[in-house]
Amino acid sequence: MAWEFGITELWCYSDSKVAIKLISEPVNAWHHYATILYNIKEYLARDWRIHIVHTFREGNACADYLAKFGAANPEAYSPIVDPPDGMSLLLLADASGTFFSR
Repeated sequence: MAWEFGITELWCYSDSKVAIKLISEPVNAWHHYATILYNIKEYLARDWRIHIVHTFREGNACADYLAKFGAANPEAYSPIVDPPDGMSLLLLADASGTFFSR
């Protein structure tokens, strides 16, 4: 979706060091998720800058909320135009730089 909007630089934050390692290293063709990893690598190889950064779960509350929101949605793909109601406080905290301790 970012590619379709013409975004040329993208920052991706993940709280999974394992996921970051999997997409940063060569793909083992026998890995259970090899097809998905190859697809991710194709996106990463496009003519844009993508930064993959590790963050703790507490620093990724909006993404965590959206993952749960998406898992509860029966649609396979459902673009979100406006933030869901329950996400407003998380966005406000993120915008104001609120720190959540571990």
